[in-house]
Amino acid sequence: MSITLHGVRVEVQGFYLKDVSFKVEKGKCLVIVGPSGAGKTLLLDTIAGVYIPKKGSILLEGRDITRARPEERNVGYLPQNLALFPHLSVLENILFGARARKIPLDKAQARVKELAKLLRIEHLLNRPSPLTLSGGEKQRVALARALLVEPSVILLDEPFSSLDNFIKRELTLYLKEVFSTLESTVIHVTHDLQEAFLLADILGVMLEGKLEQVGTREDICYRPATLGVARLFAGSNIFRGQVIENKSGAVVAKTFQGLTLELPSKRDFRIGQRVVFGISPREIMIIRPGRPLRAKVQVNVLPAQVTNVLDSYGSHLVFLRLEGSGEKAEMEIPTYVFRDLNINPGSRVQVCFKKDYLWVLPEE
Repeated sequence: MSITLHGVRVEVQGFYLKDVSFKVEKGKCLVIVGPSGAGKTLLLDTIAGVYIPKKGSILLEGRDITRARPEERNVGYLPQNLALFPHLSVLENILFGARARKIPLDKAQARVKELAKLLRIEHLLNRPSPLTLSGGEKQRVALARALLVEPSVILLDEPFSSLDNFIKRELTLYLKEVFSTLESTVIHVTHDLQEAFLLADILGVMLEGKLEQVGTREDICYRPATLGVARLFAGSNIFRGQVIENKSGAVVAKTFQGLTLELPSKRDFRIGQRVVFGISPREIMIIRPGRPLRAKVQVNVLPAQVTNVLDSYGSHLVFLRLEGSGEKAEMEIPTYVFRDLNINPGSRVQVCFKKDYLWVLPEE
């Protein structure tokens, strides 16, 4: 089922969710990213019925559940701490919600068998306690409990935060497969950008209780609505300056240190207006000598000196000082590409700030 929030405002102990609005269609996954303390868990608790909004509405397939009791919402919730009961067996943990929802035992047990097969935990059902399970196994048991009641919407609160990277990646990919099979509507919150990109059909960014932007990966990364959103993806590549020229669908901006870039823009900026602009480290490229340049990389080509190089497992971070302005920038290069470049601290290079992937915002 689809779920829609309209202007939801919540206050808990002086912290506010500020007019949160979005819609998730049936079978889609909305992933909301943001730092700790942004209000992500409070949002899930509100959807689950733990807190009642002061303002706004929550609609489940058009049905208003804003003030419905938690058991009336048909929402599955996987909390960050998993909340498994150590004194119950794995099977009893999974069956726990059936009684509250008044699901007949025979139907619930048949559902457990289906879920255990889907989640590959059939061999764990007879364990006397979840305490003997690995982190990944506990995650799947908790997920089976959330799915047992056949929820209309599944809420996931940083479900992989306590797992090591190897298990996390495996489970993230597997979870995507499970939800696709079940055609589940999912709201997933995390602070892990890789996890978010792997799972999301729609991406949202929450900062200080406000849902700053909801959109596609392209929208969030390359057309940020606010500087707060942009900071998540631009690394240190954020510059301040002013507009020096207007073009059709573009502006030219110059930093106060003298870096000049052509930027795509649908906004009307006036000459002299102060702006903030930037680019993801993955969208700066090194120009290789002697190779023909495509039209898209013939603008914003700048000389630079490499100041440092760091191996980031699968990619290399290359730190630059742009000649002429002294501005600093960083780029991320796949390791297989980096091997062919023969660059080290002190190397001089030509780099291109890809015009189509730069963003520009009015100075806040």
